[in-house]
Amino acid sequence: MRHNAGFFALTRQDCIKKQVALPIIITGSKRVINIIGRVKELFMKKIILSVSTIIINLVLISSALGQTRNISNVDTPTAFTIGKGTYLFSLLGYDNGGMEIKGLIGLHENLYLGVSLDLQNALGKDKPQPNIPGVIARIKFTDGWESWPISIAIGYDSFFIGQQGKRDNPHNSLNRMMYGPYLAITKPIYLFDDEQYVSYGVRLPTQPDFVPDDTSYYLALDFPLNELFRVKTEFERVYWSFRDPGEWLMNFGIRYTYMDQLGIEFDILYQFNDGVNRVLRIEYYDRF
Repeated sequence: MRHNAGFFALTRQDCIKKQVALPIIITGSKRVINIIGRVKELFMKKIILSVSTIIINLVLISSALGQTRNISNVDTPTAFTIGKGTYLFSLLGYDNGGMEIKGLIGLHENLYLGVSLDLQNALGKDKPQPNIPGVIARIKFTDGWESWPISIAIGYDSFFIGQQGKRDNPHNSLNRMMYGPYLAITKPIYLFDDEQYVSYGVRLPTQPDFVPDDTSYYLALDFPLNELFRVKTEFERVYWSFRDPGEWLMNFGIRYTYMDQLGIEFDILYQFNDGVNRVLRIEYYDRF
């Protein structure tokens, strides 16, 4: 009986110890769980913050590259190029259902190549009339110096669309006038504490015939309003001798850019003796 009593006495002491230790263990476990939860929360916050910072930096970098350096004004070229390993797809719609498609590939930071296809009456009931495809190329020589930033490039493109690009030639129904070779100069200026771009250059008609007397100048202003919107204006087809002012064009455009990849632009091309041509341009820019 004594042995049994001692056994039961020891068991009660153990129970008392367990009753005292159990709340301590539970409290300690809760603290450990809380600490682990806080560590996880802080870790997730750091991950979210890091990812957000990376995304914001990429967007800002992309915005700085994609927004402020357009390769074209309204209907004239700048001296800028697209980056190496990038591509640009452009769809331009003009009067009577006409459509011009362009594709560009950046082979180098200072060089891109591409093709263009112009199709009159692509939309509507009239029979489509294709124009001869055009080759696109641009080489940029310099971006200038820190004290004097200026970009200079030469290139080849086709700038007249639709019937305005036609020349009478009974031997070639796909004949199209190419205002192809050009020299472009783009210079940043600073108005209202922001950066704008002035472009000027000269273009030569080479197809179907080389006509030096039709060599023309252009002058353009690209005015970014913010990261999404920009307005453009330009004078083009100003002949070297300043003749035929009725054939000069004064153009206006407004562009909206979404996520630095998709650009939507509405342009008005006004020829003094021929009225207004409204143009819608959609561009998509990305990397391979």
